Amino acid sequence: MTEQARDTPQQSQQKTSLMFVNHASLLIKKGDRYLLTDPWHLRVGFGSWLPTFQQYVHPTYLAALGNKLSILISHGHDDHCDDDMLRIFDKDIEIVTASFNAPSVLNRLKKLGFGNLKTADSDRGTVLENGFAVKSYVDPTRSLDDATYTIDTGSGFIIHCNDNWFEFAPEALSSIANDRAKYANRNIAFFSQTNSASGHPLSYTCFDDRQKLTILRSKVKGMVVQGMKNADALGLDTFYSYAGFASIFVKEFPSYLDLGLVPTAKFIRDELLDDAKSRELLDRVNVRDFYPGDVLDLSDGEIAKAFISHADYSDKQLKDATVRYYDAYGIIDQCDTYKPPAPKAAFDQERFLYFLDNLNKFVGRKIQDDAKFFETIVGKSLEIVVPDVNTTGTVVFGGDVHIGAHKNGLPNKRITVGSSLMSQVLNGDILFENLYSGFEGQWERFPPDVYNRDIVMFVVMYSYVYQNRLAKTAPSLRAGID
Repeated sequence: MTEQARDTPQQSQQKTSLMFVNHASLLIKKGDRYLLTDPWHLRVGFGSWLPTFQQYVHPTYLAALGNKLSILISHGHDDHCDDDMLRIFDKDIEIVTASFNAPSVLNRLKKLGFGNLKTADSDRGTVLENGFAVKSYVDPTRSLDDATYTIDTGSGFIIHCNDNWFEFAPEALSSIANDRAKYANRNIAFFSQTNSASGHPLSYTCFDDRQKLTILRSKVKGMVVQGMKNADALGLDTFYSYAGFASIFVKEFPSYLDLGLVPTAKFIRDELLDDAKSRELLDRVNVRDFYPGDVLDLSDGEIAKAFISHADYSDKQLKDATVRYYDAYGIIDQCDTYKPPAPKAAFDQERFLYFLDNLNKFVGRKIQDDAKFFETIVGKSLEIVVPDVNTTGTVVFGGDVHIGAHKNGLPNKRITVGSSLMSQVLNGDILFENLYSGFEGQWERFPPDVYNRDIVMFVVMYSYVYQNRLAKTAPSLRAGID
């Protein structure tokens, strides 16, 4: 560990406890010091996401802690990094994130005015001012922009996987296993994502509602099982579900959204893990009930239930009440498809071609630089159809970019989107990722059983580069047309 801060003998004896706040947000406490992970309050994520469940501790109480609180931002997605909520904290508050190759998270925090920024890696990590020791593990074969984190408080050990449900890379598994070895299982909390965060299968038109629900349940089950296997590989006997509690608000396509899952422990145990092999895994790694407001004591592994406990309400009651709350306070109206649409005349074909051309160039640069493992994208194609302005654009990665349909048959992926949303993407007002993770576009893939994850990964990465940098120099903007 870096020599930044050390617990006194008295501090090292203080117990660690943590509260589940919501989604991937944990509030970890030792003595009178706190660490908050991945804050998300009311900021709309991907143009359509809002947290369900809402925060159990209002952000004002957290901001009032001053320098007794540090914050960990796992990655830059809005459901893990709420810019609006962060604005209420003191600008000298300590914030830590991973040592990513790209400085996008740090730049975002600097833009918000924060200067006390730390990074943690998988080797020595970093010790925060509150004494918590943080390490991060980036698996570049999975994502360049996300990481798994471990938090060692001296009396407890938290594994904060956020969206990283994938099998641990051998080096990460070995390092985490070595660090957790000094703790008994009751002193360790393992959190991993338990819900789908992509447009597949709900926004794919090649599936009907029955197929979507079947595919979604199978997909989520695979994520949960792999997360439990990661816990099992570390010799742990408990698992906590998080990072999957959100509601989606898309005005044009409401029917399929009811298929979304609320991955509470009860749902996972009673419904999702329904075969002999996963039940056998459940016998070794229990999925514990842990709702917003519940507090886990890492000295003995006991959970104190929230004052308003989930025993007194159902998942559906809380979800329905949350939706009514968002509606009453006008939060749903902040979602992309609930805003007034842009006129068709706003769609700029020159800027559309600029967007496609730079996507192809971005992919080429990333393959040469730090994304060599996704060289599989070369020769694959993406087609964007904007039907209300009779426009289609195609990218053959590593090859041709043109206005028009794919020249040689079907593309690998096709998205159909209205000109209003596409114009907002081209202007940099919203992310292109909103059309995928935000369920705002209608997708197809050819053949329908081939994922083409490489295309999705590059589209997601490019979304941020385009919005933050390239949109500002798009052709029509330079010409002063807008």
